[in-house]
Amino acid sequence: MSKAVVYSKTNCPWCVKAKQLLTEKGVEIDEVTVGSPRALNKEMVSEAVGRPINTVPQIILDGVYIGGYTELAAHYGVQ
Repeated sequence: MSKAVVYSKTNCPWCVKAKQLLTEKGVEIDEVTVGSPRALNKEMVSEAVGRPINTVPQIILDGVYIGGYTELAAHYGVQ
């Protein structure tokens, strides 16, 4: 089974869409809320994904950095 780490924020519609798509694809999700003790700020998330970030969600799928919702949808061929 595939696994994803999704860095997200509360009330983020793109985060919700990303998690829904991953769930539809049968992917196990480990959600890390930005601002929580596990991901205190964007700098920590940037370090985790290996690049500067300005938006959420940020998605790592099976250890490979995907990007945000748009890149995730493209990965799965969803329009």
